[in-house]
Amino acid sequence: MHDGKYGWHKMSDERCAMSRYVLRAKLFLGLYLFSFGLAYGGGIQAAETSLPEQLTYKISYQGIFSGFIHLDIARADLRVAEGTVNVSGRVAKVATLKVTTEPYRKAEVLFPVRYQYRSWYEPDGENALLVTESLQVDENSDEMIWFDRDEGVGHRYEVKAAATGGGKRPPLELLRKFADLQVWPAVLEESHQQGIGSGEMFDHFSMMQRLRVLDLQPGQVLDLPVFTGKQLKNYRVVVTSESIEGKTEESALLKLQIFSYDAAENDAGQKTYIWLSADDRRVPLRFYAERAFGYLEAVLESGESGGESRGGFTPATNAFEQLDAFYF
Repeated sequence: MHDGKYGWHKMSDERCAMSRYVLRAKLFLGLYLFSFGLAYGGGIQAAETSLPEQLTYKISYQGIFSGFIHLDIARADLRVAEGTVNVSGRVAKVATLKVTTEPYRKAEVLFPVRYQYRSWYEPDGENALLVTESLQVDENSDEMIWFDRDEGVGHRYEVKAAATGGGKRPPLELLRKFADLQVWPAVLEESHQQGIGSGEMFDHFSMMQRLRVLDLQPGQVLDLPVFTGKQLKNYRVVVTSESIEGKTEESALLKLQIFSYDAAENDAGQKTYIWLSADDRRVPLRFYAERAFGYLEAVLESGESGGESRGGFTPATNAFEQLDAFYF
């Protein structure tokens, strides 16, 4: 049955559950899957990484679960805190991403989402140190990823309802970091361990920060290793430039095409696109991911980056097509 006012179909419990799963996956992909490179050709502007930042995005979806109607479904708030903290004896910056469907009634009724992703990463080099994730939907899910740089090992921990007896507990210092999520788990056990080496290694957010301190140029192709908590992945980034209709050439945006890439198998994953401002702040303006069940888009609405206010970014949108122009 079709709800003409909102364009949504009333779905069975099974299809509703499927839509929640699909949308969650797309939310995460579009918002923090920022892949940046090892084989970069530009210099690093390290002074910029110390500046605080707070940005707000509006997330939209169009596809089979919305009756092919373009709908705003969630708000995302991204904050990079001022100053540094200590993680396992290393200096770290802290960034937090929060996603909620609360401002959008229809999405809140069908699949309420509360999600928080927090990343601790080195301000010099942007290597990941620690990640905590909390997802509240039908069932809650909380986990931690520890990048043990001294031992070259990545650890993934999950909150368990009861101790299984087989998983190790994280160091107490890291457990206190996890308490920042307002979740003090009775049992937090290791669910996966993997060697990550002593070289560069990133989580999804620290990848974005890595890109933003590089002097990227159109034509570059970049590769970067990422530990997801479950596996090591290589992400490839193709850098291009895209002009804004009615604006000068100097206001062109950097456009990134991002996908997982296995060189041995010559296998490329599905693509996500990110547009960055071409100034020295490299502010993420728009994220776009298209899949068989529709597209997800996040657009910067307002915020402050390095003391500079930003807002009013509203791209023209068209389902299932990659846009060539922005309209302000």
